Amino acid sequence: MAKDNNCRRGRHSRRDVMSYGAASGVAFLAGCLGGSGSTDRFQMFDAETSGALPSERHCNPWNFAQRGAWHPGALVHDRPVVYSPAADEAYPLIATDWELTDDTTLEFTFSDEWAWHDGDRVVADDWVMQLQIALRIMEYQAADGERPHQFLESAEVVDDRTARVSLHEPLVARHAVRAAVADLVGDESRGLFTKHTDDQWAEWHRWLRDGEGDELDAVVEDITTTNYPALDEVVGNGPFQVADVGDNVVVFERYDDHPNADALNFSECSVHVFENDDPTQPYTNGEVDAAHIQFPLKDGVQQQLPEKHALVRENLSTNLLFTFNCGHDVSYDTPFESANVRKAVCHVFDRQQVVQLLEGVNRMFDWPPCRVPGSILADGSHDAADWIEDFTAYGQNDTERAAELLRREGYERDSSGTWLTPDGGPFEIEIMNGADRKDFGVLKRNLEDFGIETNQGQVDDATFDERHHAGEYDMMPDRSSANGVTAMWGLDLVPRWLQSIAHFDLEAEIPMPIGDPEGESGTKSINVEEHIRQWQVTGDDQYYRELLWWWNQTVPQMEAMYQPDAGAYNGANWTLDGPEEIIDGTEDALYLVPKMEATTIEYTGE
Repeated sequence: MAKDNNCRRGRHSRRDVMSYGAASGVAFLAGCLGGSGSTDRFQMFDAETSGALPSERHCNPWNFAQRGAWHPGALVHDRPVVYSPAADEAYPLIATDWELTDDTTLEFTFSDEWAWHDGDRVVADDWVMQLQIALRIMEYQAADGERPHQFLESAEVVDDRTARVSLHEPLVARHAVRAAVADLVGDESRGLFTKHTDDQWAEWHRWLRDGEGDELDAVVEDITTTNYPALDEVVGNGPFQVADVGDNVVVFERYDDHPNADALNFSECSVHVFENDDPTQPYTNGEVDAAHIQFPLKDGVQQQLPEKHALVRENLSTNLLFTFNCGHDVSYDTPFESANVRKAVCHVFDRQQVVQLLEGVNRMFDWPPCRVPGSILADGSHDAADWIEDFTAYGQNDTERAAELLRREGYERDSSGTWLTPDGGPFEIEIMNGADRKDFGVLKRNLEDFGIETNQGQVDDATFDERHHAGEYDMMPDRSSANGVTAMWGLDLVPRWLQSIAHFDLEAEIPMPIGDPEGESGTKSINVEEHIRQWQVTGDDQYYRELLWWWNQTVPQMEAMYQPDAGAYNGANWTLDGPEEIIDGTEDALYLVPKMEATTIEYTGE
């Protein structure tokens, strides 16, 4: 426990927490919840403000209802390895080392310096239990004959300090580590949650291992729906432990037996819930010191920022995309079953007309479509920045090329300038949603000026989900994280999720050589899913280059804009320092900085 803090863990009812102040919208709290007027508490905006109240959250990584395993559980729990998606690198935390002992065996060595907040040491058994529970749930959910996990086969304990992960097939080391420490079927990547001597976890683990039939159904149902452990009862293993939980705030105190505790010159931090999920007002008003998300701000708000405002997570971003219904294996009749028609629309788009509409938040995606994060292309930190120089560039209002591609597919333009389909009717595009996207407004004007009609309709969320999965649309907007070259090509992402909404054929022909859309050397047949797998198994970048080229020539989506997915902190009283790969390249940097030997957070106020 923190030596300079007399506050102890306790439960607080809703009566213990005051409601939002009418003037500021922030909860002012008494006693331990209020912080006794001290300014050396690191106060963060709660990234789950729109979710469950803190007093209702739990740290069960497999129950997404009223979830608290990430926010704020990732502060309370450390993880074996920190993975930076932006850098595509792994960094030690509880696990100090890892190695491939043979082609399909990965072993992690655990430090003996970590303790659970009840004093018990963290051991390899704890993480192996978490992996085994996740893999067993995946096995339960998998179809007959299907691998529960694409790469991970099993996990076992070698000794207190060694965990062994067995792979289905050989993998490049960095991909093997990433697979082992990623989210599997829950929030596993956010921390080590399962203490193997805890009665409830041990019971669930045993039932999963031995159960069959109805008994197995029951235990999976139990694990994925039970709010255990409650946030106010959780025993973590991170640099801060829960001190108090209210409806609008959670207060944490430093755990002095943590290996990094001596590097922290402050004893408390807290997360605060506000009336909505926009951190702008609380941050600019000084009600919190930091926020995980929703920065940078629009131009008109920049002047309200603190004088020493600084960003974190700057290398993470979100893509704003045009999504096409490619028409594979759906009954809906869409013109975008043809790649040439998709390309034509992308050529008609004039991205320069969007520049004046960016508002200080969005950035133009000034490169050919390639499914590489704009932030990585902008700083040239990956070879892909050079590879794509010869890729087809769209978004330049190249109506001549668009007309050529349409005519190849049997479209013609009549004397009034209207484009006609091969059946002789007017070429019309049905756009589902996107009325709030200014890039879609520009695209519509470009298409109409070119002689293609557009019909844009707004539907509710449920209808939107139903139609895009059924393939009942022509175009729609999409937003997706773009947090690293590997992360954007996950086997659970492109061949599964993305294919399920854009409906492209995983069996593809790409023109060769790379960079020649006319295919002077013919075409190459690839299976997109197998290409991703072989890239991760072999580490051969030729697979990756061909995937980027496939994306560019197939264009199931076109990157129109991207926006930094950053957080922020006020540097007037706080200093964060450490490798860029952690500060700017991880999703929960504000939680990770207090944990790691290579990073520091320091209170510098008076």
